Amino acid sequence: MFSIFKRKSNKPEVPEWASFFTPEEYDAFIKSIQSYFSEKNITYELGSDGTLQTGPNDFGFKTLGLMNAAQTCKQDELSHYHEIVSSYFDAISKTFAFEKEFQKIVTDYEKVEQYICVKIYPYEYFAPIGKKFTISQNIVDDLFALLMFDLPDTVVNIKPEQAAHWNKTNEELFEKAKENSRNNYQFHLSKEKLGNTDIWFIGGGHNFVPNILFELPHYPQLMGSKGALIGIPHRECAIFYMIDSLEVTTAINSLIPTIYGMDREGPGSISNKLLWYRDGKFENQPYKIIDNTIEFYPTENFLEMLNSMEE
Repeated sequence: MFSIFKRKSNKPEVPEWASFFTPEEYDAFIKSIQSYFSEKNITYELGSDGTLQTGPNDFGFKTLGLMNAAQTCKQDELSHYHEIVSSYFDAISKTFAFEKEFQKIVTDYEKVEQYICVKIYPYEYFAPIGKKFTISQNIVDDLFALLMFDLPDTVVNIKPEQAAHWNKTNEELFEKAKENSRNNYQFHLSKEKLGNTDIWFIGGGHNFVPNILFELPHYPQLMGSKGALIGIPHRECAIFYMIDSLEVTTAINSLIPTIYGMDREGPGSISNKLLWYRDGKFENQPYKIIDNTIEFYPTENFLEMLNSMEE
């Protein structure tokens, strides 16, 4: 005999923050976490928001975000999940050990200036650490540039009390951070086809690709006569569409789902926003995706630009 009713799955329910996982993938991801912390005899509690709270330990683990590790696993094979998760947490542990020594020189600007960098993050980045414990500049809406230390195994935010010892203004520090990032990380530009739409795809094989937003005056080839539409879906890429004609209205239908999907997949998701850049200014062009249908809500400035091309 057999039952026509399905047996209840032993796999954990996939939470909203990890909805890109299948139940099987999420189960493998959670088991990899369980295995790692079990080996180190560390207790922990999984949050519903993609964070992990650990019990007492000597490895520097406290509140840990899981999104980047999860997105990296998603793009790989199940058999590699344990290795990916272990490498992710090992890097955090190494950073903790490095920081203990780094703290001995952190007040000496000449010794730490080589580590100063800048990265772009969404407002959600502040949630586990608190915005007041960072040094940031707003780019547009909820996108921010943050001063960071670019350490051997990770990047960590520079705290205001650390910078207070350096006798430098925030503006000076951001200029130094951009200079360091510019010297340490290069961009690779390639023209690609997105359906029937020509775009510039920016890569680089590193986690600082969105920093191209700080370098746009040096890349005039990315700009059309009316500026460009830009997406920075995750830390490893940026997408540019040059605006020269009303073909932009067709291009938007390809750009939005691409940026939205890449942000969702990661790794290192940053933003699903569609940004318009022109004359040194960024402006978000809002949209919604409802039942696989795009609802686009351009700003008045964007509409005026479109109307000017009809004249």
